[in-house]
Amino acid sequence: MRRPSRVVLVVAAALVFPGTAQCQGDAAQPFEAMRALRALQDRIAAGDTSAYLSYRTELARIGDEVARAPEGAWKDQRNVRAAIALALGGGDPSILQPLLKKSTGQERALVRAAVAYAENHNTEALEALAEVDVRTLDPSLAGHVALVHAELLARKDPRRAMDLLADARLLAPGTMIEEAALRRQISLAVDLEDAQGFGVTTMTYARRFPRSVHMTNFRRQLAVDIATRGMAADDARRSHLDAAFEMIGPAERLEIYLLIAWEGLKGGSMEVVRWAAAHAEGLSADGSSQRLRARLCLAAALIVTEEFDKAVSALEAIAPDKLDSEEEALRAASLRIAAQVRSEPKATAVGTEPPRGATEPQVAASARSTIAQVDSLLSGRRK
Repeated sequence: MRRPSRVVLVVAAALVFPGTAQCQGDAAQPFEAMRALRALQDRIAAGDTSAYLSYRTELARIGDEVARAPEGAWKDQRNVRAAIALALGGGDPSILQPLLKKSTGQERALVRAAVAYAENHNTEALEALAEVDVRTLDPSLAGHVALVHAELLARKDPRRAMDLLADARLLAPGTMIEEAALRRQISLAVDLEDAQGFGVTTMTYARRFPRSVHMTNFRRQLAVDIATRGMAADDARRSHLDAAFEMIGPAERLEIYLLIAWEGLKGGSMEVVRWAAAHAEGLSADGSSQRLRARLCLAAALIVTEEFDKAVSALEAIAPDKLDSEEEALRAASLRIAAQVRSEPKATAVGTEPPRGATEPQVAASARSTIAQVDSLLSGRRK
C-alpha cells in the first residue's frame, strides 16, 4: 500500500498544549518539551520560511528529549498524548512501545495506531483508528488524529476522508492542521470531480492562509488541477471559478489566471487557455509583462482554432525582446508551426474540407503537433 505523503502531516506534530508540571529534577516533561514545536508551527502558518526549514531538526531534537523522559512521566496522560502526536508527525515510535501493554480503551487504540502508522503498517493503523471517535479526544490530539485518519482513508473512501478533514479543520482552527486539511480537501475534490467543493475549499485556503509557506506550490498545483483535471472543463465550472476568484485580490487573481493559461498550454486545454488568458489580459496593466504573457498564451491557443490568422498577427505583434527566454521560445515555436500549417497543400484555412480519401484533415494533424511541441517546450524538453 502506498505510503501517504508526509508533507501535509509532519508539520502538524506540534498540537500539544503547554503545561506547568515538571518531571523529577529540572527536566521538562514531554508535553512541555513540545512547546517549541507549537511555537514553530504557529510561525509556519504565518509564513515563516526559516521556521519551516528548521522544523525537521526541531522535531528530531524534541524526539530525543521525549525519549529520555523518566518512566514516571508516562503516568501523566498529557505526556502520553505528546508521544502519540510525535509519532504521528514523523517522530520515533519506539517511545510508545512500552505503553502498548499499559494503556487501555481508546488510549490504547491511539497508541497502536500511532506505532503502526509510524512503522508503515497502514492497514493495522486504520483498524486501530476505527475504534477512535476524534470528537471525544483531547484538543491536543483530536485534529491531528482526524488528519492522519483521513490520509489513510483517502484512496479507499475519499468521501469519508473528506468528512474527517472537515473534522480536523473544526477541531484545530488556525493551525497547520487546518492548513494541511484544506490542501488535502482540495486535492480530494479534484479526484472526486467536485468542481463546487474545489472552488469553495480553494478560496477558503487562500483567505485563511494567504502567507503560508506552501502558497507558491499551492498556486502552481491549483493551476495544474484547473487546466488539466477538468475543474474548468465547461462554462458552468469556469463561471463558478470566476465567482470564487472574485473573493481574492486582483493581483492574486491575475497570477492565478496566468498560471492556469500557461499550464493549459502544456496540457492542450485550449478552451481553458482562452478563458484564463482573456481574464489575465483584463486584469493586467497595459504594457506590463503580465499583459504580454496573457496575449502570448491566447495567441498560442488560437493557432489551433478557426482564428488562425488572428493568432499569427497577434504573435507577430509581440516584440520578442520584451519576453523572457521561455516565452520567446513559445512564440518562436508557435510561429514556426503556423508557417508549417500555411505551407501544407489543401489546408489553406482551418475548417476546409479534407481532400477526398484522406483519413483526417491535415490542419487537425498540425494542431496536434503544435500542442505536443508547446507541451515539450513548456515542460523543459526540446525536440
